[in-house]
Amino acid sequence: MAFQVRTLFVLGIAIFYSAVTFAQTINLGRGELPLTVPSSYKAATATPLIVLLHGYGSSGFAQDAYMGFSRLADQYGFIFVAPDGTVDLGGRRFWNATPACCNFFNSTVNDSGYIASIIAEIKTRYNIDARRVYLIGHSNGGFMSYQTAYLHSDKIAAIVSFAGASHNEARAAPSRPVHVLQIHGSIDTTILYNGGSNAGNSYPGALQSTSVWRGYNGCSGVGKTGAARDLVSNLAGNETLTQSFQSGCKTGGSSELWTMNLASHIPTLATTFAAQIVEWLYAHPKSEWPSLYSGVTPASSLGLSSNNIGIFHEADAMIYSCVAIYSGGLPSSVNGVTKFDIGFEIVSTSAGTIRISKSRPFNSPNALNQNGALPDCSGEFETTTGLYKDTIQVGAQTLRVSFSLTDPANFELRLINYSNL
Repeated sequence: MAFQVRTLFVLGIAIFYSAVTFAQTINLGRGELPLTVPSSYKAATATPLIVLLHGYGSSGFAQDAYMGFSRLADQYGFIFVAPDGTVDLGGRRFWNATPACCNFFNSTVNDSGYIASIIAEIKTRYNIDARRVYLIGHSNGGFMSYQTAYLHSDKIAAIVSFAGASHNEARAAPSRPVHVLQIHGSIDTTILYNGGSNAGNSYPGALQSTSVWRGYNGCSGVGKTGAARDLVSNLAGNETLTQSFQSGCKTGGSSELWTMNLASHIPTLATTFAAQIVEWLYAHPKSEWPSLYSGVTPASSLGLSSNNIGIFHEADAMIYSCVAIYSGGLPSSVNGVTKFDIGFEIVSTSAGTIRISKSRPFNSPNALNQNGALPDCSGEFETTTGLYKDTIQVGAQTLRVSFSLTDPANFELRLINYSNL
């Protein structure tokens, strides 16, 4: 059984770690793309990823030279990449974000897909923290950040649009919340603070872009004024006014506007600019839970009585499930709560041990599953024996498992039995 336990975890769970390599460049068809990897990087530790998107006519290298994010990778411990857009018919490098900025020659290149593929490829080579994948974009790159976040909201935790803008047309909200920060100079004459148009295509202003995403993220319409910041070195004092929409937002979403008073499109940045942005990003991860309730609807072919089972979430190498509390075989509770969403982290693949790292009441929003029904709770924890039984989907496998509570002080459990359905 000990060998089987190790096999289960190695093949079904630890495969996440075996994919990690240490390449310093990637090539997805547009040439070698350098990566900045912090010296502290360890394959066992999930690491944030920051993607910087350049402005129209610029490049990833030039954009980073201006903003200086790669220089902070060691200090803050993130992996960094600054890709290049393609060259348009006018000979300028661009991102196909929106017609307003800056697809002036009706290109069909899929840049949001390209950026998503960069993120996916880096995830195969490094242990990337799926809840801390961030985009920063300047001007055209800001437009591209919004567009990528909209189309790939499941992958992006937060974006910073510096002198960019969102889209103007009405759209349904993206599938997942995304934290948004818009930074804009009040006297920007290239991408106007109050909105404008390029080549006959309109774009929203800074506040409107922020408001659109406030709505997407379900935030209250009442903004909160925060402390002023110093982002521009040649303007006196703390010239940047801040306003945030964080009240009532969906978990994992917010909207914020920083207005650089009397700043232009490419201002002289303060020496602390990049650090302030990184710290803002770090304070805005994706929701710590992958969904409104823990679990997944099992395949009907399995014939299970439960319409919801636990799942191994490869993106962060954790098991998410629901656990109902029993005492002496009868339904019970802990602090009045009878069922919990549980997040288990993998402690040891060889020993088959897991640890409860987070919990919350099960499905408190009363969300419905993919079939429009309230999800069940597949896990059971018996307080008198410390035995946890559940059904968990691991990749293509569905497993019935039993764990025993071995370390109550640290909420650790050890796998004692399993069977493949």
